[in-house]
Amino acid sequence: MTSIPRQRESKHSRPVESPRQELFNLMSGYKTTQALYVAAKLGIADHLARGPKRAEEIAKEVGANSKALFRLMRHLAALGILTQDESRKFGLAPLGELLCTENPESMKYSAIFNGEENYRAAGNLLHSVRTGETAFNHLYGKGHFEWMAEHADASSTFNKAMAQSLRRRLENPVESYDYSGKRVIVDVGGGRGDLISSVLVANPAMEGVLFDLPQGSAEARSLLQAKGVDNRCHIKTGSFFDSIPGGGDVYVFSRILHDWPDDKAAVILANCRKAVKDDGILLIRDNVLSDNDVQASTLDITMLIMTGGEERTESEWKKLLQSAGFALTRVYKKEGQLDLVEAKPV
Repeated sequence: MTSIPRQRESKHSRPVESPRQELFNLMSGYKTTQALYVAAKLGIADHLARGPKRAEEIAKEVGANSKALFRLMRHLAALGILTQDESRKFGLAPLGELLCTENPESMKYSAIFNGEENYRAAGNLLHSVRTGETAFNHLYGKGHFEWMAEHADASSTFNKAMAQSLRRRLENPVESYDYSGKRVIVDVGGGRGDLISSVLVANPAMEGVLFDLPQGSAEARSLLQAKGVDNRCHIKTGSFFDSIPGGGDVYVFSRILHDWPDDKAAVILANCRKAVKDDGILLIRDNVLSDNDVQASTLDITMLIMTGGEERTESEWKKLLQSAGFALTRVYKKEGQLDLVEAKPV
């Protein structure tokens, strides 16, 4: 009988996958997304934080079918999220610890966000590619932010996911920026206030304005109080498509402008130009793509699906800023992080 040669093994003693198996794994990514979503939504990691448990125990605690939950947890163990011992008890692997609510590096709400409306909208990517239209709008009949204004729970999840993403990126260039001589910073679309509170903690002589839609800033007051900066940060609500609060020395857009196509981003920036002082500064925390950049392609396709926005190259940022009365003065590149674009009024 002819023997079938074994695949060579890597230094980690795992068989090297064939191209067919590798492609099949990519095709099956939807199951991984949903498995992580269900684990995060049910809070499985939080229930395992104090030690291993059987699926039957957790099923009673989270209100789930014990056999179905066991099958899910066994799959999560195969993915390296959980561990499973011979007594059928499950524990947290290092990856699973990132789904714990209290973990400083937690990605729990990112997993929930990616498994809900984001996931459903991605099922309409074919429509986007054929028409150029946003998948989310096609599915829900309105834009993502308009939809969240009507769904408080989804808005809260989104804000928490964005805050967790912000915490994961060490040495945030907005926080480490030199604000010498600047007194007032305005965080446009600042959500819960994670970014502006960090800036104000690091710069005790500054004052801040957090500007967002009412649902975006709904949880801001408690966070600003917890950070001890509520007496130096004013919360103002409204739409940046209508106007932006004036009087600031520095205006910050962190992960905002990539949500919008050029025509709408230009309106936002034009309103910022009306608000900023002539000697003020505009800081944009977003990706600045190189001409052959593939690293940010996942986020760019997310914009196509969810908001109709896009990631931009430096030349595209420069053109967009010029159309609104700004000159791009510097780009701070951060390996593995979002970049920082500095611009000044002209």
